[in-house]
Formats: sequence, structure tokens, C-alpha cells
Amino acid sequence: MDNEDILQTFLHAADKWVCEGYTIDIRYLAYIKDRELAIWDALVHLNPLPPLRDFSFHINTGRLVVGQINRPGLKKSELMSLLHRATAGELAIEDGIAKVRFQKSVDYWSEMVYRERWFADLHLQVSGEMRPFPGGIEYAAIQNALRKAQPPFDGVEDAAAWLGLGDPGTKVNSPSINIRVEPPVVLIFKECRLDADTLTLTLHAHPKFDVRRVGLAVRAAPGDGLDGRRQIGELIKWGRVKDGRRVGVAQVMLAQADSILAMLMIEDMTVQRQWFIDTAKARNNRWVAVQHFDKDLRRIRESVLDSQDSNRFEHGVAALLFLLGFTPSVQLETDAPDLIVTTPDGKLILVECTMRIADFSVKLGKLVDRRGALTKQLTAAGHPAQVTSVLICRQPRNQIAAQADELRTFSTILVTGEDLAAAFDRVRLPHDPDALVQSAMEKLSRGFPSNIGLT
Repeated sequence: MDNEDILQTFLHAADKWVCEGYTIDIRYLAYIKDRELAIWDALVHLNPLPPLRDFSFHINTGRLVVGQINRPGLKKSELMSLLHRATAGELAIEDGIAKVRFQKSVDYWSEMVYRERWFADLHLQVSGEMRPFPGGIEYAAIQNALRKAQPPFDGVEDAAAWLGLGDPGTKVNSPSINIRVEPPVVLIFKECRLDADTLTLTLHAHPKFDVRRVGLAVRAAPGDGLDGRRQIGELIKWGRVKDGRRVGVAQVMLAQADSILAMLMIEDMTVQRQWFIDTAKARNNRWVAVQHFDKDLRRIRESVLDSQDSNRFEHGVAALLFLLGFTPSVQLETDAPDLIVTTPDGKLILVECTMRIADFSVKLGKLVDRRGALTKQLTAAGHPAQVTSVLICRQPRNQIAAQADELRTFSTILVTGEDLAAAFDRVRLPHDPDALVQSAMEKLSRGFPSNIGLT
């Protein structure tokens, strides 16, 4: 897709999704240069739910402007006008119009090009020209001004972390605005279940959304041939609006349903895909064994998805790979990859784990060097010398998109935060680790963003 296709696809879908009463959340870091507000990093988030609290604030240090705007209950015309302006690289904030500077034309990128997303919100990144952030005495002055501000922040890094934006002092990507639009209807996982071949799905919809536009499909596994694949949108029974939401419930029976994939759509756009498992029929004995001691895999989930301890992260990843059929070994030597992993067919995989973007290039470089050294050693010893390298980064895919070329250059598979989260939905089923690796390497050879096949 070219720039114009990406833009029009996003705007067309946003016009279908956005309803009266959506909430906006705008977050921004802008640098004041030549009396202009030049955006460094910003987020525009449209949500069908009102905010739990109002976190709005605005700070102008004279050199840097930082802030957040929360506004609920806006009209659709206001929301669409804001989106159109943001796609042009402009945001209206307290001090005026903040803009992304472009060298020639607007550069668009979207996560919507990825076909394997499980939660498919609308996303558009508007990027401008790369430029250095001020350093030296000017940067020190900005740091001090933020510490004196109300609310106070311990410098730019602290302010950026609070807002979930990139720190201008370390951010490697171009200045940009990220725009996200949440869907007006979603599956409520905790109220969905699969039991004895009967799937019950609960949905919540925005009260102003036309629920006749909702599509819902299911696929059973192993299932009973084509009878295990059905469109069930017409089975959703929608109730009255309560607590600002319209609740819908659909129930369907499918034969031989150890698990069922539900696919939620709004007209021609995917919103969510989710596997639901009948725990009484779980066929992966590794999952049964681990879950016996760690109910619902709470400890492993926490270490992989939330822990700030790098050692816990590595051990959690090793446990997740074990559940998926791999045989991982955590390394104790410091000059070694984080994990050495084997497959049932004897393939060797070197894994590096990182929780931060700042470590990405360093980790990748070490991984490639170690793969090369091990390959030489295996060749000298007369063993098969094929070694696969995998970099596991807990950050979301959009934050590491700039490094995609490096991964292709060094033939390294990437596993992102989205892949890790999705993998937990698949661990109850048996997998073929060798097939997962083969598929990922084929994608990489064709120049596609590649993961280990966890989704």
C-alpha cells in the first residue's frame, strides 16, 4: 500500500467506527523553534469509553511544550475534524498549532498492514523529517524547567515515560503523531466460554453504534469439516443500553470443538480474533503439567508480559517456549545467548531477550556474532551447521518497525509483545515447533516482517 492508500483506508474505517460521544486522549512533546511548535512525539487516541480520571495538564518551559488533553463526549464532526487535522501533522494545543515538520511530503505507516493482528484497532503513524534534539546547556535548562513545573517531572525522560511517548534524547525514529481509534464493539473475554462443544460469546457495543453492521464468524478445531465454520452474526441477541454499553450475547454449538476461533468484524474491517479453549479437552500435556503447578499460568504470564526484571523475563520466555513444544535451556555464562533452544527435529535456535528498544541493536549484534561462532564450531565438529537466531523483544511491533531492515539483513526472526501475548492463547494445543520455525524463515526470505509463528 502506498501513502495515499494507507491514509484513505484509515479515514474510511474511522468514519465507519467513530460515534457521537467518543473520548479523545491527546499526548504531546513539542519543541519551540523559531516561534513554531515542532512536534517531537504525539499520540491521538479515540476511545468509545469515558476516561476513569481526567489527566489533562500543560507545561511550557519556553523551549519544550509537554501535556495531555482528555475530552469525553465529543460530537462525531469534531472527532473527524481532529483526525483529519492530525493526519496532516497538526494538533491544536493550548499554545497554538503544533506541527510535524515535513521535508517534502507526509510519510504514513500503519499497523493495519499486518495481517496477523489479534486486536485490530485503527492505526496511522504520521512521520516527519529526522532532526537532532537540543543538547548541552539548552537540554539541561529544559530538564530543570520540568522539575520546577506543576506537575513536576524529573526531566524529559520522566515526562515522556508518563505519557507513553518517545524520549527525544534517545528516540531513534522520526518526529511523529501516532493515531489510534478503538472499535465501538468488542468481545469481553472474561464473559466468553467454551464448554462441551457450546460457545458463548459476550459483546459490548457503544450505545450510538449501529449493531446491524457487526459480523461474527467462528471456526472449530478440530471440528466436523465445513460444519465447523459458520457466520453467526444473526445469532447475537442485543439487550438494552446499561451503564453506557449495549450488551450482546451469541451462543452456538459446534461438534468436535476442542477450541474455537472467533472473528469479530465491522463490515469489511476485522476488529478482533480470539481462540477460546475447552480446558476439559486440552491436548497439550505440557500445558496440563505446567498449569497443575501454576494455575492459569499466572506466574509465567506476569514474568513475560509485565515483569521489569530481565532474569524473570528470560525464565518466563523459556517456560512459554517449553509450552509451545520447544526445549529451551537458560544459559548461566554471561558471554552466551540468553537461551539455547532445540526443536524435536534437532534444529538449534539461539535466543536473545530484551524488554527495551534501547537494547535492540546491541542484542541483535551479539546474537548474530554468537550464531556465526557456533556455526563455525559445529562445522569443525562435523555437525549440521544450521543455526537459527531469534530476537524476542517485549515492546510492541510499531515501536521497532524501524529495525525491520536490520532483521532481514541478518536473517533473524523477531518476536514482539503482540506475539508473546497471543502465544498464551495457543499453549493448550499441541504445536509442531519445526513447522513454526520453517514458516517464520520462509516469511523472512520473502522480505515480510517475521515472527516465530506464535500467532
